[in-house]
Amino acid sequence: MHLDKAMFSPTYRLFCLLGLSLLIASCKHTDPDPNQGLSTSQLAVVQALNQVALPIQDADPTRSFADLSPLDSVLAKAQVIGLGEGTHGTHEFFQMKDRLFRYIVQHQSYQALGFEADFGLCLTINRFIHGESTSFGWTTDAARSLRLWPWQVTEVSDLLQWMKDYNTGKVADQKISFYGFDCQSADDNFPIVSEFLSTVDPASVASMDSIVNLYSLSGGSSTHAAWQQYSQRLPTLYNLFVNHEAQWIAAGGQQAYQLARHAVRVLIQNQDVISSNQATCLSYSKREQYMAENIQWLYQTLGIHKLGLWAHSGHVANVPSSCGSASMGYLLKQQLGSKYLIVGTSFSNGTFTAIDASKTNLPLSSLSIQSESIKSTSNYLLGKVQYPNFMLNLTQSPADSSLRNWLRGTQPLLLIGAGYDGSNPQKYLYNYPLTGSFDVLIHFRDTTPTHIL
Repeated sequence: MHLDKAMFSPTYRLFCLLGLSLLIASCKHTDPDPNQGLSTSQLAVVQALNQVALPIQDADPTRSFADLSPLDSVLAKAQVIGLGEGTHGTHEFFQMKDRLFRYIVQHQSYQALGFEADFGLCLTINRFIHGESTSFGWTTDAARSLRLWPWQVTEVSDLLQWMKDYNTGKVADQKISFYGFDCQSADDNFPIVSEFLSTVDPASVASMDSIVNLYSLSGGSSTHAAWQQYSQRLPTLYNLFVNHEAQWIAAGGQQAYQLARHAVRVLIQNQDVISSNQATCLSYSKREQYMAENIQWLYQTLGIHKLGLWAHSGHVANVPSSCGSASMGYLLKQQLGSKYLIVGTSFSNGTFTAIDASKTNLPLSSLSIQSESIKSTSNYLLGKVQYPNFMLNLTQSPADSSLRNWLRGTQPLLLIGAGYDGSNPQKYLYNYPLTGSFDVLIHFRDTTPTHIL
């Protein structure tokens, strides 16, 4: 093959290099500006957020706690910490709450976790993680027993396994505990009461059995004829505990007495919520009030002065409930003041587990949302921060006035409960100021669904 000597000349090689450089340059594309389309005021907020955001790598509860240390001074002032979730089905939210609980147990000497679940059932789970005999073989069994699908997930099972492992080999007063503070179910409270009565006053067990039978006959429906009789018997049962307090404590022990007595109180709460009609705002308002009461009972009567709380952000936040009445978190803030610290979680884009409310058969599904479709929200601007995952200490007022005003303003915040209708995302926006509603906010730009057991 004949090669022209000109092909090897310096000039020819230079032209080749220039041509190659132009070709490569033409193939390159510039990544789009993530802040493109933001208004001047929005851009100022994002730039200020970049200065105060505390980056975290991810939510993995087994990871080093080094990135959580900036919160130490905030956490140290609290005695009750509400750990909120922005949806009932986000993997990162559940893992992050697990991680925070492990942190406050090991670094802040927290003693127990209160859970948005039935009081009586959680007492059985508490026995299990304390190493006592129960019907549970594994923590997956305990998580599945929690009745509601948001808790029947791998993430909750992992939390319970860690609590059980933590307690292994420790003496009683060094063990951590698991309590429920909700009142949506009656069934699991009956055995707690019957078990105690069989110890201290066996003659009253027959009366307790008749109360259980009335409840069973009513099917838990306030419209059934047996419901009125059931409702009338509960105060009498509670007064039996009040009138025999000294005698029954002596016979059954202080702790067992208080737990059984409060199980009766939860039965009364449940009866009141159901009688108020579960679809009404009055029912929602009463549930918030009773959950706050049950947490105060854990704090005051059981003397748990280092207590974590696991619930939806709408419950733990210092805001009105969805019906406009006081949330559990609002009531606790009024009662405990600075002793109550609120940690919220939020996301910008992602998939989550929820009941698909857009379908008539309401299937449990993996649903998703992108904050680009709801640009008016806090979720959207938080997603523009330079860190994909970060914390905001909202107890510190930022120096930047644009950020300070934005955090205090009533920006729409996306909060999703058990169900979600993707055709109407506006339905799940709540006009809450971030400052005041939460003390700490943990944001994940992208999220994934929880893992159903």
